[in-house]
Amino acid sequence: MIAVGDIAGGEFDPLKGWGSRPAQIRPIHSSLLTIDSEVNFVGDLASEYTVSDDALVWSFTLRDSARWSTGEPVTAQDVAFTYELLKKDGTRFDLGFIDEIVTVDETRVEFRLGEPRSTFVGELSEIPILPKAHYGPDYSSDPIGSGPYRVKDFQDGQQVILEPNPHWYGGKVEFTKLTFLFLAEDAALAAARSGSVDIAYVPPAFADQKIPGMALQSFESVDSRGLTLPTLPAGGSGRIRGKDVKVGNDVTSDRAVRQALNIGLDREGVAELVLQGHGRPAYTLVDGLPWFNQEAAFEDGRIDDAEQILEKGGWADSNGDGIVEKDGVEAQFTLLYPSDDQLRGDLALVVADQARRLGIEITAKGTTWDGIYLDGKANAVTWGGGRHHAHQLYGMYSSKVIDTGYNNMPQYANAAVDEHLSAGLAAKTQEEADKFWKLAQWDGESGFAGEKGDAPMVWLVRIDHLYLVRDGLDLGEQPIHAHGHEWALFNTIADWKWSG
Repeated sequence: MIAVGDIAGGEFDPLKGWGSRPAQIRPIHSSLLTIDSEVNFVGDLASEYTVSDDALVWSFTLRDSARWSTGEPVTAQDVAFTYELLKKDGTRFDLGFIDEIVTVDETRVEFRLGEPRSTFVGELSEIPILPKAHYGPDYSSDPIGSGPYRVKDFQDGQQVILEPNPHWYGGKVEFTKLTFLFLAEDAALAAARSGSVDIAYVPPAFADQKIPGMALQSFESVDSRGLTLPTLPAGGSGRIRGKDVKVGNDVTSDRAVRQALNIGLDREGVAELVLQGHGRPAYTLVDGLPWFNQEAAFEDGRIDDAEQILEKGGWADSNGDGIVEKDGVEAQFTLLYPSDDQLRGDLALVVADQARRLGIEITAKGTTWDGIYLDGKANAVTWGGGRHHAHQLYGMYSSKVIDTGYNNMPQYANAAVDEHLSAGLAAKTQEEADKFWKLAQWDGESGFAGEKGDAPMVWLVRIDHLYLVRDGLDLGEQPIHAHGHEWALFNTIADWKWSG
């Protein structure tokens, strides 16, 4: 029995978002590639693959032993069908760079690109392959996959029960039944105390809990938390997830306010209070990764410097109430967070407390994710992210993806940044791409990161993923986790076993 949140988000269907979180697909689906414990991209359904010298042709050969849970073979036609379906949809996965998908024969497929795409390898590891013969509008009610397990029972909002896929190419798995309970954090902890679950995820605030028969396991991650800050003045309109929404905020749209928060907030203090030793400060979404620009890190907690930035930007406390104002507008705004997320709630409150020292009044407001999507382009949001590849930099900061899905929440636009991000995407090699990802962060004159950057997002902490795990349960050799406390464990789900 496992309680790590609602793992069925996306309802097993990539058209509904299944696979938009790393490792989410691993229990019941396969992808062309996967990552190993060292975060190398290796074959999953693909037994081998090659990339042409110009990076325009990606060729894959499927495993001869790949089978659906029905026993039917997984074919190149299934792969082509899946990618064509998602390319046409265009919202969950960005595949518009693919010009043509060619099925050479039953086990070989080629992707012919219109331009190189350096982050394509990441999507190849996250897109679940669908069975062409069995896919339709009701696919979510009876999903068929080629992963180690298959769905035996799914009760939306309550639980999903998995059983082994007898046709999985990886061989026999340890467990004959896996039950995932969709419990909020406090309920998951209660279930652990009662002895009714074997794995429960816990926020740092609950990490000191002592439960007989269970031990706290901590895994390093690239999962970061911070704030999105609207960069346009109030009064605009836009779209998110197909809905019309209000856009803009008269306070956060002022670059001085965003920069003051970026250098004035004390990340060490935030990490100490919110993470309680289970994480570290973060200055970008990609700290420490190969595409991280070291110039984006700086000394923070500089209240005097933050006040000078505000003063130079025309913000002053003329009435002595402790809050600066400009042109009759006080530096006040709302920070939204999901009310069922302990960590983000704590983060919002600590940030609000620190911001008062700068003369900025932040009101932390808990709501649902639906409420955040509706109001998040006109208010600040406690945001998260972190991948094993750099594509999220494009999705979070490029003006070309504004109003697509929930990309670029701040509606941020910077021509120089756009140019660097586009060059990073179109690079032929990872080394070349990394150069442009770094320039987008800060190129010496402009960028979205660093103390002189535009700060449409202020990243604050990188978290460790914490779980209470039943004694004797071996979760395999975990790679560094990506964003998604709920799903991050699943990269090794086929290797889970009882030991000792």
